[in-house]
Amino acid sequence: MRVMTLCLAGCGLLWAFSSSAQDEAIGLASDDDASGYLSAFRQRAMDAALQSGARVKGVAYLDDQGRLHERAMFSSEADVRGIQVESYLEAMGGQDTLDAIQVSDEARCQLWTGSGSQSGLVTIQLTSDAMREASERALHKKQETLLVSALQSTLRAQGYRVMAPVGPKPESYQDTTYARTLVGDWSEGPAPDFAVSVNVRMLADDREENDLYINHPGLASMAYVLSSTAKPVKFAVTLSFSQPAARREMGDYRALIETGAYRAFESGEWVTEQDEEDLEDWVAAVTREFSDSTACLPRVFAVTRDGAARYSIDAGRTRGVVEGQWLLVGDRELMVNNVVSDMTLDTLVMLRVVRADDHRAQAEPLPSGEGALVSQGELLGTLP
Repeated sequence: MRVMTLCLAGCGLLWAFSSSAQDEAIGLASDDDASGYLSAFRQRAMDAALQSGARVKGVAYLDDQGRLHERAMFSSEADVRGIQVESYLEAMGGQDTLDAIQVSDEARCQLWTGSGSQSGLVTIQLTSDAMREASERALHKKQETLLVSALQSTLRAQGYRVMAPVGPKPESYQDTTYARTLVGDWSEGPAPDFAVSVNVRMLADDREENDLYINHPGLASMAYVLSSTAKPVKFAVTLSFSQPAARREMGDYRALIETGAYRAFESGEWVTEQDEEDLEDWVAAVTREFSDSTACLPRVFAVTRDGAARYSIDAGRTRGVVEGQWLLVGDRELMVNNVVSDMTLDTLVMLRVVRADDHRAQAEPLPSGEGALVSQGELLGTLP
């Protein structure tokens, strides 16, 4: 093997696409465009590593079949993962280890600039426990409906596409392989970019309220004056945001609502004495904080290797994955943890979607990428 050493400079929803969206989806029109994007992303990753305090050397070599390979090797006093590759020690000037560099928060936006949509598909998951009494169920349902309505409107106003809420599975549901395969996916809908768990709980006594204040110092509070005919009720509400494919928790937000409830004289419907605008303002502030935290995160989805030249994609047209679209696929360490190393860069590959339905797709690798290092870890993909 001949080695040449180089020093790098600086050391439930169906979404119908419009024609403009289709044009954007196939913006990389040829193999050369996709290859150029992959090279540009690798350079961007190395630039982000440099910005995070790394020193980088590049190595190019010909394998036994005459194919040219390039590798980047990193050394730094930054976040060291201690990956050792003995065959490159001489090229690195006798260093004992080759480090993997975790890109800093400041450089993360540089790494993922222009990576797919900056909004995404959001699923709302209802996780509240069932109430025993009919009156409690009615009050609980009303408060949950108000919260979900505020959440849907604020997310949509910020550019997210929101699916219909998904409730908990019934008690009769059996968590078996058969149920998960044939029932679970249907009920939960497509794999989303982000998920919001909504929990509403009626407090039984002051002890539960005190526990909330003690255990959650940042608890928001909304309290209202009760009329003489109203029944006092207290709700503890929680919104929990996450990025499922990345298994990333993105914050829990809690509020205590102290209000009163009474039955309307004519309809018999429960009415709560609360200002809905207060709830909407709290939800709006929470979703803005969540949205800000997604600014430099790639919208990722699971990718499974089915063979030497075929991959299954856990996303489809609802996520912008259409036939002819190119996808950037890499190891979880890079795609989620922002770890840049020769190993994570060598596992990067461009895939072209050859078949897509609403929730799934199949793709094939860029011909020039067939010799890419096969990742032994979890693969994730994103739209360029």
